[in-house]
Amino acid sequence: MSVESFERLSPREQNVLLSLMKGSTAREIADKDCVSLATVRSQIRSIISKLGVSSQLAAVVLAYQSGWPGTSDGWGEKRPAV
Repeated sequence: MSVESFERLSPREQNVLLSLMKGSTAREIADKDCVSLATVRSQIRSIISKLGVSSQLAAVVLAYQSGWPGTSDGWGEKRPAV
């Protein structure tokens, strides 16, 4: 899957996926963003559907393997060119 596939995610879904990539739980995301746990779970289901994967973990792995969000390691930190 290409990085362009992640552009189908809404800005909110992208933020949720980034939080999941950093190891946050759905509850932690809900608490941090002052939304209900049900809302975050709904956003995670939407991410899973849009990316065509079967689980939240698969979405995180796909994002990491694709280099999303445009970083060399997929975890939000750019690595220096060697």
